[in-house]
Amino acid sequence: MKTKIEGVTQNGHSRQLAFRYGRKRIEYELNYSARKTLAIDVHPDLSVVATAPKGTEDSAVEQKMQKRAPWIVQQQRFFENYLPTIPPRKYISGESHRYLGRQYRLRVQEGDEEAVKMARGQINVFLTDPSRKRRIKPLVTGWFRKRAEIIFQELFDAMVAKAERHNIAADSFEIRRMKNRWGSCTKEGRILLNPDLIIAPKMCIEYVIVHELCHLKEHNHSPAFYRLLQTLMPDWEKRRERLNGCAVG
Repeated sequence: MKTKIEGVTQNGHSRQLAFRYGRKRIEYELNYSARKTLAIDVHPDLSVVATAPKGTEDSAVEQKMQKRAPWIVQQQRFFENYLPTIPPRKYISGESHRYLGRQYRLRVQEGDEEAVKMARGQINVFLTDPSRKRRIKPLVTGWFRKRAEIIFQELFDAMVAKAERHNIAADSFEIRRMKNRWGSCTKEGRILLNPDLIIAPKMCIEYVIVHELCHLKEHNHSPAFYRLLQTLMPDWEKRRERLNGCAVG
C-alpha cells in the first residue's frame, strides 16, 4: 500500500516526503525549479532528492518515485558499501586500527599506569595488570574519541575561517555517532560529525566539514549548493572519492 508523509518545509522551497515500496519506506526531499522534467538523485549518504518542475502535482511526483523505486533502492545499496561501517573489534594485540588514513597495529603491554600512546606505527596500550583485558576497549575508544575532538576542532576552525568569506558562520560542532553518515547538518543549523571519521585522512575530514558548512546556507543538494561547495573546495570530488574508499572492510 502506498503512503505519503509530509514533513518539515526547508527554506520555503523543499519538503520532506516518503512513500512505501514493498516493505521499504523511502524518504526523499522534494524541491521545485524551472526545469521541464522531474529529476531524482541518490547521494552517498543514502539521501534521495527529487527536483520537480514548478506546479507539479504531488500525485505525479509520487507516481514517478514509485516507478523509479527499484533504481533508488539499487543505488542506496551501492552506496552502503562506502559508508563508515566499522567491523566488530576484539581489542587484542596485533589487531589493525585505522587513524587519519593510515593503518596501525594495536600492542597491549604492561606499564606503570593505564595509558594509550602512539609510537613507531603502533597504538600501544599500557595496563598495570595485563590480565585485565576488559580495560583495553574503553582505553582505546577513549583515546580515539579524544583524538577526534582535537583533530576535528583544529580542522573545523580552519574551514570556518574559509567559509566566513562567503557569509557562512558557525560557532561549534557536535560529535555524534551516526549509522549511515560521516556528517550531518540539522534543520536547526547544528553540525554533527561522526567520531568514526577519525579513520579518514585530514583532507577528507575537511571535505565533510565544508560539505556541512555549505548546508548552513544551502539546505539541500541543489545546483546552488554544489556551486558553493565548488567555490569553497574546488577539489571536493577528489576528496569525496578518497573518503568513499575509507570504509573499513
